[in-house]
Amino acid sequence: MGSLDYIVILFYFIGLIAVSMVVSRKIKSSEDMFIAGRNSSWWLSGISSYMTIFSASTFVVWGGVAYKSGIVAVVVAICLGFASLIVGRWISGKWRKLRIKSPGEFLTVRFGHGTVSFYTISGIIGRAIHTAIALYAVAVVMCGLIKVPDGSFLASSGLTGDSAAGYLSIWWALLILGAVTLVYTIAGGFLAVLMTDVIQFGVLLAVVVFMIPLSFNAVGGVGEFLSRASEIPGFFSGTSENYTWVWLFLWIFLNVAMIGGDWPFVQRYISVPTVKDAKKSTYLIAFFYFLTPLIWYLPTMIYRVMEPGLALDVDPTAMTFNGEHAYVNMSKLVLMNGVVGMMLAAMLSATLSNVSGTLNVYANVFTYEIWGHSEKNKRADEKKRIRVGRTFTFIFGLAILGISLLVPFAGGAERVVVTILTMVICPLYIPSIWGLFSKRLSGNQLIWSMAVTWVVGFAAKFTIPTSVLSGSLLESISGMVLPVVILLCMELWSKSKGITNKGYEAIENYTDPNAEIEPGVEIKKSVKGYSHMAISVFCITIAAIALLLIGLIVVEDPKTLAVKNIVMWFIASILIMVTGYMVYRIVDNKRK
Repeated sequence: MGSLDYIVILFYFIGLIAVSMVVSRKIKSSEDMFIAGRNSSWWLSGISSYMTIFSASTFVVWGGVAYKSGIVAVVVAICLGFASLIVGRWISGKWRKLRIKSPGEFLTVRFGHGTVSFYTISGIIGRAIHTAIALYAVAVVMCGLIKVPDGSFLASSGLTGDSAAGYLSIWWALLILGAVTLVYTIAGGFLAVLMTDVIQFGVLLAVVVFMIPLSFNAVGGVGEFLSRASEIPGFFSGTSENYTWVWLFLWIFLNVAMIGGDWPFVQRYISVPTVKDAKKSTYLIAFFYFLTPLIWYLPTMIYRVMEPGLALDVDPTAMTFNGEHAYVNMSKLVLMNGVVGMMLAAMLSATLSNVSGTLNVYANVFTYEIWGHSEKNKRADEKKRIRVGRTFTFIFGLAILGISLLVPFAGGAERVVVTILTMVICPLYIPSIWGLFSKRLSGNQLIWSMAVTWVVGFAAKFTIPTSVLSGSLLESISGMVLPVVILLCMELWSKSKGITNKGYEAIENYTDPNAEIEPGVEIKKSVKGYSHMAISVFCITIAAIALLLIGLIVVEDPKTLAVKNIVMWFIASILIMVTGYMVYRIVDNKRK
């Protein structure tokens, strides 16, 4: 990477922080801090939810799958579209129908305060580890692209797990990423999370879309790619040895549990004005997951055709290329000076969105349901609630950063964390969704169902040989099928005894009377204001990318001039979008 790439990344970080400082002025209450005052538009909530799913693994892990196995990576991603349709039809609207300020408030009313503590402690531990690994993964990518002079305090120290000599140290990469995320999440709260998600969406979409014609140009055209890719066995097959139809079916329902019950998603459903908006936001996630997976993975699939021999890793202990580096390699191959930095910013943005959303939602639950549970704290004013939320965000963020700094010493921690996510965290989503519909499930049954799931699941994992059941399929069954079977047995037992849980009656009376009616003038005005802010941020983001490309043409960058027609068409498309929005704003202001 050149100096221009570093400047681009620096301005990207400055932009994230600047946006958070601007929106921090709009935070007047704890509801503004944690759910944007329920004034988020449906499309803004949908984009933010979509970005929450992203992390560096989208490019690194699944990009590697696309490189080695082809279209199956696209099919795996499309499964999230089907999962989102199911959630939009039956689940997300149920969340918004309730007058809750946090996911934890639902658990308190429906299952009791003890269940909230159980969920919060389990979630904090599991999410902290998972988020730390995601932060570490993107830091590794960052280190692999940023060179620093030998002897610099930013350079690799040579310690266990640190970067290669001559590159940015993994420690500094983690500290920089952690500091930026903490600053903008603490300052701007959930509104900053929404707005920075829009920036990240703009960078991600623009750069990856730009890479596609450049990648086709590098391989010799669409026809050449299809011709050569068709010679690779199974490259256009929707399944593979590791990703069978059974696995894909379970994958859909694992993601129904995640998108329908994971706290960052629930937070976005309750941040919109109406039930209809919550459903539309989820359908937007589905739309994006039907539309964009091929866009994300085409560059690495094209790279496989260009460099097919690199897919073969004869010695598993050797430090040779594997598919996880395909995105970085393709970026360096086809992108010009400055735009490589933008691509790295896109990868960073995907993970930072995940981290910031996790920080904010757990601060939300802690402020309302843990700290705010006592009678004294229930009477606290809004300024104190905001201060408590920001303090928790800071402490939880430092904990995640601390865990990420320990990852290099943990050897195969990544595989362990995937297991924890699938077998420990994913099952936690299911009972909360079950509690939305079941009038019999109690808090004690919920906790027992999770305990049995974990004990049986891990016992099976360490006793059933992989020759009988593959590790990934066993984990999926343990994370999805097992808790459903246990909850179903408990449901049938309670029904046979004629038991109805009082928590269900309480939550039935906890509905928001405004959730299914047309919002008033003031709410519409606030929603429109946030929407205009988000679109303005998006337009500024893509306009900055267009200006960068124009500058490269003006200075006659050789790599840019070699694909000048593609660059000009891309710039023109951005200018048309930005101009169209400016005209709309002018007409809208005159109408007022």
